[in-house]
Amino acid sequence: MSLLVRCACAQIRQSYIAKILVTFELGGYDQRVLENVDYHKELEHLADSLGLSHTTSKTIMTALAIPSSIEVLFLLSVPGAFKSTLLRNAKLLVYTPANEHFGIVPVEAMHEGVPVLAANTGGPLETVVEGQTGWRRDVTKVELWTDIMRKVLVELSASEIETLGRNGKNRVNSEFSRTTMARRFEKVLVEMSNSKRKLFVEWRDILLAIGMCGAFGFVFAAAMMKPNIQRIP
Repeated sequence: MSLLVRCACAQIRQSYIAKILVTFELGGYDQRVLENVDYHKELEHLADSLGLSHTTSKTIMTALAIPSSIEVLFLLSVPGAFKSTLLRNAKLLVYTPANEHFGIVPVEAMHEGVPVLAANTGGPLETVVEGQTGWRRDVTKVELWTDIMRKVLVELSASEIETLGRNGKNRVNSEFSRTTMARRFEKVLVEMSNSKRKLFVEWRDILLAIGMCGAFGFVFAAAMMKPNIQRIP
């Protein structure tokens, strides 16, 4: 999310946007989790260092009451209904996590007809189609992200944005709907049940067996070579 704050700073300075909303996903913000608390403080310090006015809201009601002069709003938890409202009124979803295993947020955005700007690693490689449903960029290069944000905000026409959103919605319905995912899961189960099970022996098991045989052979050889010593009466 620090990438998002840096990108927003550039857009605010060029008057392309007036405000940025930063939300904590993955189950929402939990003040009992030290990582959540520390990261929130880190983002606040980043906003300060960039000269951005900011505030934090824990509820929707307080979020709606913030002054219009605030440039960055940290919304700690987003109820499902309000998230849908935000997406329906968004022009672009900026998804910054790198190496995310799948990432449901871009899929949710595309389902609502919102183009997605995401990292070019992890789940978005499968979900986001470059130039058709959104864009994928390197998370280490802020300027690439700001270029896309500026493109969506001031360069693309309404019809072009609508086409991107429609493409995203069609992709979600065809590739990631419950019916489609259930069919894929069923297909995998059928293939597994029909395939012949192969015997698999790990290398450590092979080495253990070789070692045991070697040890047994050494003991046996030593016993055979031991001189026959007779006791003197």
